[in-house]
Amino acid sequence: MRDVTSTQPSLQYLLPIAGPQVEPFTLTSTPAGLTLGRQEDCDLLLPADADKVSRRHVRFISDGDKRWRIVDLGSRWGTFLNGVKLQPNVEMPLAEGDLVRVVPWTFVFSASPRRRPQMRSVDDMGQTAVRTIDSGAGRNLQGDLLSLLLEGTAALHEAVDEKALADALIDLATRGTGLTNAALLRPADANGGVDVIAAKFRASDGAVSFSRSLLMTALSGQVAEITPGEDVSQSIVQMQISAAMCIPLKLGETVAAMLYLDHRGGALMPSKQTGSFAVALGRMASLALANLKRVQVERRAAEVEAELSAAAAAQKWILPKRHTNVKPFTVIGESRAGQYVGGDFFDIIDLSGGKVAVALGDVSGHGIAASVLMTATQGYLHAALREHADTAHAMMAVNRYVSPRSPGNKFVTAWVGIFDSVANTLSYVDAGHSYAILRTPDGQTTLLDKGAGLPIGVMDDVSYEAETVTLPAGGTVLLVSDGLLEQRDAAGREEFTLDRVLAICANSSIDPVADLFDAVFSFGATKNLTDDATAVLVRW
Repeated sequence: MRDVTSTQPSLQYLLPIAGPQVEPFTLTSTPAGLTLGRQEDCDLLLPADADKVSRRHVRFISDGDKRWRIVDLGSRWGTFLNGVKLQPNVEMPLAEGDLVRVVPWTFVFSASPRRRPQMRSVDDMGQTAVRTIDSGAGRNLQGDLLSLLLEGTAALHEAVDEKALADALIDLATRGTGLTNAALLRPADANGGVDVIAAKFRASDGAVSFSRSLLMTALSGQVAEITPGEDVSQSIVQMQISAAMCIPLKLGETVAAMLYLDHRGGALMPSKQTGSFAVALGRMASLALANLKRVQVERRAAEVEAELSAAAAAQKWILPKRHTNVKPFTVIGESRAGQYVGGDFFDIIDLSGGKVAVALGDVSGHGIAASVLMTATQGYLHAALREHADTAHAMMAVNRYVSPRSPGNKFVTAWVGIFDSVANTLSYVDAGHSYAILRTPDGQTTLLDKGAGLPIGVMDDVSYEAETVTLPAGGTVLLVSDGLLEQRDAAGREEFTLDRVLAICANSSIDPVADLFDAVFSFGATKNLTDDATAVLVRW
């Protein structure tokens, strides 16, 4: 077995900012990715009693170059990226500062193991009396404040980024509450550290600082305020804060930002309408921020879809035509990806002199990594078959090329045969694939899996030996990948199986491959297969 040496890992971190206390997670680039969940074999383990966390909840995948993606593994309660619920089994790029929510935790995706917040709040926990405002207070808003809120709604929803949203929000907040200082803050850790998105403080009020008790109350999802006459810490007194308020901006159940307001020097008594305005403003700003984040996530998804569509189109270029005639052989082949790009391939090569080489391969796993290995394997195998015109030599050459280059968890099962009309023989190698069937005109079938060898990429030095069989007059050979056999019915209880494949092909006379795919789609009640699927039929 080859020795796989790792390169310098790509490290990122998941830093908890909300939920029960857990340690930050380190994300190290590995070929298989990192699975987060509560099952013991998960790479990133959450407590076993976390009932809203699936056993295998979400996976983080890296290409080894600091580019990370996240994919929900069909979890029951879902995974949220910046407040947007991810579609199961669809990869989404991650960016610095993204909020990942796995109920009841919220994590920040970060390149630093310990974020350095732009500011630390003043620790007045337990020393300052903080009052929360009823979430229903916003329904009582009247008069000028209602007009101001309605006036500002358009500005909030027209914001093209967080900075523009923050500027509009600060302007509305200071006008509506009478509090002179304002800042839109992003939680940076679970200990009162914050990053400042935008701020408006009077220069005469000295150094900017914030009440931690106020921030932590808002971080729990409640509008919080400090009013004159209530117990406050010495630090609040020294900052001459006479009134302060903190409004959470929420993405679903996640507090993504906090609008901090205060007044320093001179008494200011906020009215009940001020509290109502703050609650309503928080709701409007949360909707605007959620819309902004949703657009950003949708834009990422569209970019990924465009790239995958382009990759899928390019991948089809290397596959042969669906129908190929090399007399006396007629070959029909079709490959469909379970997602955009696939890990299956087939090839048909005219070797002249009445010989044709036919190959089918299936890379372990799915997605981009499988498709890249598929492309490399198919291309090298094509060249090796043309050069050697010998299945065993070609397979050994491909394995020597692929094995040192493939990730430790990736390999390729393959079946390769050379049909010779002059010698009336088929010489084939089965490298761990096994799904090749010879059928005679009278309906007898033989599985072409003799002398099965290891899949490509498992070991550097593998010796393959070809098996030779006589071709019966009027016979056929059918090759399929396991994506067809393992497709489940609409209820998810039963697989399609090899017996159904053989029955479909036995009763089809014009295009058995097309009939086979139609039968599988009907069986699964879907046009989206759960795995890559390929079928090749050779007639003579």
